[in-house]
Amino acid sequence: MRIIKLTMNAFMTYKDFTVVDFENMLDHGLYLISGPTGSGKTTLFDAITFALYGEASGSHRHVSYFRSDFADAKDETYVELTFELHQHIYTIKRSPTYYREGYKTPKNANAYLDDGEHMIEGVKEVNAKIKELLGVDVHQFKQIVMIAQGEFTKLIYASSEERERVLRHVFHSESLVVFENLLKEQVKTYKDQFLLSSQALSSRFSMLQLDSAFMDMHQQEFHPSYIQEATLENEKLHDQLQHYQTSYQNAKTSYDQFANLYYQKQQQNLQLSELQQITQQYQTLQNQEKMMASLKHDLDQVTAIKDHQSLLDQYQQIKLSYQQALNQKQKVHKQLETSQKQFEQLEREYQQLEKEKQQKDQLLLDIDNTKQSLEKYQQYHQLLQQYQNQYKQYQSMQNDYQNLQSRYEKLDNRIQRDQENVNHLPRLELELEQNEKNVKDINKKRVMIHELSQFYDEWKSLEDHHYDLSVNYQKKHQKYEDILVKYRHEDELFRRQQAGILASHLKENEPCPVCGSTHHPHLAQLETSVLSSHELENLSQQVEVLNQQQQEAYQEVFQQNEFVQQMKTRIEMLKKQLDIQEELSKEVFIRLLSDIVQVIDEQEKTYQKKYNDVIYLKKIQKNLKQDHLLLQQQNQYLQDMQNQIIDKEKQLSLLHQQYTQLQEEYHLSNEQDISVLLKQQQIQFHRLDQHIHDIENQYHQCQKDISVYTHQLETFSSQIDDLESKQQAYTQRYQAFIDQYFDSEEQFLDYQKRQQSIFNQEKDYQNYIIQKEALGKQKQLLEEKTKDYHMTDLSLEKQQLDALAQKRDETYTQYHETLHVYKQNQETLDQLDKDYHKNQDIFEKYTLYQDLYDYTSGKNPLRMSFERYVLSAYFEQILEFANIELLKMTQGRFALYRKKDVKGVKQQGLDLSVLDYETGMMRDIQSLSGGESFKAALSLALGLSSMIQNYAGGIELNTLFIDEGFGTLDHESIDQALSVLMDLKNDHKTIGIISHVDELKERIDTQIIVEKGQQGSSLHIERG
Repeated sequence: MRIIKLTMNAFMTYKDFTVVDFENMLDHGLYLISGPTGSGKTTLFDAITFALYGEASGSHRHVSYFRSDFADAKDETYVELTFELHQHIYTIKRSPTYYREGYKTPKNANAYLDDGEHMIEGVKEVNAKIKELLGVDVHQFKQIVMIAQGEFTKLIYASSEERERVLRHVFHSESLVVFENLLKEQVKTYKDQFLLSSQALSSRFSMLQLDSAFMDMHQQEFHPSYIQEATLENEKLHDQLQHYQTSYQNAKTSYDQFANLYYQKQQQNLQLSELQQITQQYQTLQNQEKMMASLKHDLDQVTAIKDHQSLLDQYQQIKLSYQQALNQKQKVHKQLETSQKQFEQLEREYQQLEKEKQQKDQLLLDIDNTKQSLEKYQQYHQLLQQYQNQYKQYQSMQNDYQNLQSRYEKLDNRIQRDQENVNHLPRLELELEQNEKNVKDINKKRVMIHELSQFYDEWKSLEDHHYDLSVNYQKKHQKYEDILVKYRHEDELFRRQQAGILASHLKENEPCPVCGSTHHPHLAQLETSVLSSHELENLSQQVEVLNQQQQEAYQEVFQQNEFVQQMKTRIEMLKKQLDIQEELSKEVFIRLLSDIVQVIDEQEKTYQKKYNDVIYLKKIQKNLKQDHLLLQQQNQYLQDMQNQIIDKEKQLSLLHQQYTQLQEEYHLSNEQDISVLLKQQQIQFHRLDQHIHDIENQYHQCQKDISVYTHQLETFSSQIDDLESKQQAYTQRYQAFIDQYFDSEEQFLDYQKRQQSIFNQEKDYQNYIIQKEALGKQKQLLEEKTKDYHMTDLSLEKQQLDALAQKRDETYTQYHETLHVYKQNQETLDQLDKDYHKNQDIFEKYTLYQDLYDYTSGKNPLRMSFERYVLSAYFEQILEFANIELLKMTQGRFALYRKKDVKGVKQQGLDLSVLDYETGMMRDIQSLSGGESFKAALSLALGLSSMIQNYAGGIELNTLFIDEGFGTLDHESIDQALSVLMDLKNDHKTIGIISHVDELKERIDTQIIVEKGQQGSSLHIERG
C-alpha cells in the first residue's frame, strides 16, 4: 500500500480543510513530521488509521474525540484517503458519529470506498472490503505500519500475559482459547454427569423393596456386587408370591357361586317395584286428556295461518310498494323544477365563453416568448460560469508551475553537492576493507568465548536442575513408600471388617457359609473405623499414581545426568580450540572478554566510522541515478505544464468572446425577473382554462339531469297505475281467507300474535301422545312378566355376600401388592445394571478429557498452554527478524531471546531476555538503558512487521510510521537507527517519523511542519 493523499475537514485539531500530498514526498522515501507539543502531529496518523479502519492509531484516543472543538455546526467532519495498492488507485472517505450545536440528534457515522469502477457505502461494508484488500485487521495494521506514541516500547516490556494478548490479536489465536474452554466445559460436563450418575445408582438401589435386614447391610456406598445379591433376595419374594396366588383363586370361586343366586332374587324385587311406578304415571296422563284436546284446536288454527302465509305477505308488500311509488314521484318532480331554473342561468354564461377562449390563446403565445428569453439567459450564465471555473484552473496551473520550477532548481543543486561527496568513495572503501579484516578475526574469537560462556552457564544450570530433580525423586519415593504402608494397613482392616460382617449373622448350630462348621467359638470382631470399598479403591489408585510419579522422576534424573555429561564434553572441546588451560569461572570469562574488548575497541570505532561513511556515500551514489531521472522527469513536467497553460489561455479567450456576444445581442436582464413573469403568465393561463372547462361541464351536465328527471317521472306514473289494480285484487283474496277460517279479522289478528307461543306447545302435545302410548305398552309387558313373582327379604344373604367379597379382596390385594413389589424390584435391578455400565462409560470420558485439559491449560513440564505454545513459535520467528536489525543498530552487541527456563507453577513461555555479547551474559530486558530500549523496541516492531507480512502472505504494505522515541538516542545511535530506516527506504518503503529531535530535522530533508493556532492547527511541506 502506498499513500498518495490525505484530506481532513473539522478533524480533531484541524478545523479547516487540510490536504497532505504524499505523492510529492515519495521520491525521498523518508520524511519528518515536526511541530510543538499538542499541535496535531499524531493526528495525521490518527486520520490515516481512522480512514482505513474507523479507529485511532493509539489505544488512548477514542473516536468520540475526532470532531474538532473549533468546528462550526455546519462544518462536516470527515477524512478522505487516496492510496495505491497492486497498481490500483482507491479513495476512501469516512466520517465519525458526532454531535453538533443546535441539533438534538447526532450525525451518524458513514464510510465510502471508490476504486474508480464501483462505489461501496456503509461502515460494515467498507471495513470488510479494506480488510480484504490490505489482508490485515486494525491490530495487525498498527503493529506493521503504525508504531504509535506511548506504545513504542509496550511490547518490549510486556509480561507473558500482556504479550500473549498482543500476539493473540495479531495472529488470531482466539480459536485455541475457545478449544481450551471447550475442553474445560467437557471436563465439567462429564464430571457432573459422573457424580450425578453415581448418586443415581445409590438412590435407585435404595428404591428396592426387600427385607429390611438386607437393606440395612447395604446402606453404604453402592458397589457392583450389590446387584447380584439383590437379585437373589428378590427370587425369595417370588416363591412367596405363588402361595398368595392360590389363596386368591379359592376365595374368588366361593364368592362367584353365592353371588349368582343372590343377584337373581334381587332382580325380581326390582321388576315388581318398577311395575308399581309405571301404573302411577299412566293414571296421571289420563287426567290431562281434556286440556290436550283444547290445545289441539289452537294448533289447527295457527297451522291454517302458516299455510296461507304467502298470501298474507304478498298483500302487505303490495300496499307498501304502492305508497313508496307515490313518494318517489313527488321527489322527482321537485328535482326537475330545480334543474330547469339552473339551466337558464348556465345558458347565459355559456354564450360568453368565446371571448375568454381568445384571451387563452394570446396568453399561450406570450408564455412561449418568455420561455425563449429564459433559455438565452441560462445559456449566457452557463458560459460565464465556465469561464470563471477555467480561469481558476489557469491560476492553479500557474502556481503549480512556479512550485515545480522551484523544486527543480533545489533538486539540481542537491545533485551537484552529492556528486562531490561520492567522488571520495573509492579511497574510503580500500581503507574499510583492511580494517574489516582485522575486526572479523578478533570478533570470531570473541564469539567463541561468548559461546563457551553460554555453554558454561547451561552446564551449571543443568547441574542445578539435576540436583533439584534428585531431591524431587527422593521426596516422591518417600511419599510412595508412606502411602503404600498405609494402603496395606487399610486393606487388612477392610478384609477383617468383611469377616466381622459375616460373623455377625452366624448363629450357633447353623452352618458357616465359608467353612460349613456349625460351631463358632472365635467369631471375628467388627472394626470401629474402616474405609469403604470405594475409598479403599481410591487409595489404591493413589498408590499407583505415586508409583508412576516416582518412576517418572527417576527417569528425569537419569536423562538430566546424560545432558550434564554431554554439555561438559562440548565445553572441553571449546577450551582446547581457544587454548584455555585454567579452570573456568565467571571471573575468567570477564577477564578474557575485557582483554579482547580493549584490543578491538579502537578498531571497531574506526571501522564503524568508516563503515557509516561508506554506507552513506553508497546510498547517495545509488540515489544519484534516481535523482538524475527525477530531474529529467521534472524538466519534462515543466515543458508539459507550460504547454497546458498556453492551451488554457486559448480556451479562456474563446469563452470570453462567446458570453460577451450573447450579452450584446440579447440585452439580457435579470433571470429572476424573467422567471417571475413566466410564473405569473402560467398561473393566469391555468385559471382561465379551468374556468372555461368548469362552465362547459356544468352546462352539459344540467342538460343530462333534465332529461333523466323527465324520464323518471313518466316511469313512476306508469308504476302507480299498475300497483293500484294489483292492490284491489289481493284485498279480495285476503277477505275470503278471513271469512273461511275465523269469526272476524280481530280473532285472526289475535291468533297471529299468539302464533309462536302456540307452536311452542306443539312439542308438549306430541310428547303427551307418545308417552301415554309407551307407558301403556310397558305396563302390559311387566304385568305378564311378574305374574308369578313375589318380594323377598335379602338382608341376611347380603351380609354373607359381603363377607365373601371381603375375603376375596384381601387375598387379591395381598397377591397383587407382592406381585407389584416383585416386578418393580426386577425393573429396578435391570435398570441398575444398565446405569452402572453407563456410569463406567462416563468415567472413562471424564478422565480422558481431564488429562487433555490439564495438558492444554499449562499443567505440563513446559508450563505453557496450547495457545502460548503456538504463539511462542511465532514469537521466536519475530525475534529472528528483530535480531537482524538489532545487531545492526548495536554493532553486534545485543540479541533478543525467548526465555525457556521453567520456574514455579505460573504459566511461562513468552518472557523476553537479551544476550550481551560483550559480557557473554543473559540480561533482563528491564536492565537496558533508554537508548538501548528504543533500539530493542524498534527492532522488535520491525521484526513483528516482517513476521506479520510473511504470516499474512501476499500483502503489500510499503509504509511505516513511527511516533516519537528518538529523544533517548545519542548521536551514534541515531546514525545506526537512520541507517536501518534507510535500508527500509531502499526496499521501496516510505517512512514517516514524528520527533522533536533537532538532529533529525538536520538529517531528514523532507518535512511536514505542523503549526498550532488559536483556531486549530495548520501544516505545510518543506523539502531540502
